[in-house]
Amino acid sequence: MIHWTDIEKSKEGILQILEVIKNYEKEGEVRFLAGIQSRNFSEYKIQQLICIVRERLNMTRRELLRLSEIALTYNKLWATDDNNCFRDAEKLFRKIRSTLKGTKIIYKRFTPICRKNTPDGKFHSSVFVKSTLAYAECGRDLYGLESYPDSVTTLYSEMGAYFTNVIAVLVICHQELAKEAMISSNAELCLQLLNEQCKTIVGDMKDVIGMLSKEKAGQDELLKKSKKTGSLKAFAQQGFHKYNIESITRYATSRAVENGAAFGLDDIESLYFVNNPEKGKKAKVIMTNFDAYADKGRGTKMDTTAIAEFVCWTGLGIAKGFSYFASTYKGHYDLPQKKSVWARFDSYRKADPEAAKDGGMELKFASDFETRISKR
Repeated sequence: MIHWTDIEKSKEGILQILEVIKNYEKEGEVRFLAGIQSRNFSEYKIQQLICIVRERLNMTRRELLRLSEIALTYNKLWATDDNNCFRDAEKLFRKIRSTLKGTKIIYKRFTPICRKNTPDGKFHSSVFVKSTLAYAECGRDLYGLESYPDSVTTLYSEMGAYFTNVIAVLVICHQELAKEAMISSNAELCLQLLNEQCKTIVGDMKDVIGMLSKEKAGQDELLKKSKKTGSLKAFAQQGFHKYNIESITRYATSRAVENGAAFGLDDIESLYFVNNPEKGKKAKVIMTNFDAYADKGRGTKMDTTAIAEFVCWTGLGIAKGFSYFASTYKGHYDLPQKKSVWARFDSYRKADPEAAKDGGMELKFASDFETRISKR
């Protein structure tokens, strides 16, 4: 009779293997020794099995590392380049091919041979049922593992390490499947993930700068699809883990540019003020005549304090805020170097360390600028 080794390519298949291995863990030594006795392994066969198990152990460890890396962000992102890695059975089982192959080999080696004749095409049962490592009835060895050669002890130890890693792989798969199902059923959570990823993308301007223009924004297929859906929340839920990173990068950029254009912002300004286009509109007005809001510094240099206050007022952060100011300023004065503006922050930090904590200094700068422009 033939024992088959098929595993259902689904969440149920994962759970089946998990249950079988956990059943082995309850009385592993007893089942292991019963398998050694039932197949009457020679020393050569034992050594061969050790090599096989070690090989599969290393492969499974690599798969565990790969899946662990994917799982770090898989369900934290609305779109990934590993879409359906855990949901799609074919893709998932390709990711853990070495892990599953190892279980098949080992359980088959520990399945008692049945020599009864059966009609062609008839199968006895799965090795995950009939193997002594699984659910098959087996007797207890009177003397235990200590009475066997070192090679048997080594094989037992290597199999234990292998099964530990198999469980870790399958648990990650099962957990990510459960998380993905929970998220995809929650429209609010899907929308939150979509907005967070778009915010991250446009925040890293160097990755999206080449995709800018109102013309391109209007042509983006994902943006068109979101409008046709009628509700951004519904679009977020329907599109969860359906698109890759390139698609959402184009979508996030196009959405930012289109939203900014409604407030009269150009492409770059749309990205700078994607979270507060109203402030972007106000900043644009201020920058058209910034000299009126600032006091000239020494000679022909613009006052660094005014720049520092404006940068904090924008809420863009020091580095990005100064970049925006430097690229937008069209006044009559020469701009100081960025390090001079940084020095202004440092001087305040040294003068009042407590005020510099928890963004207090930045808030003070922003407040001072609000006072400054309110007088104009």
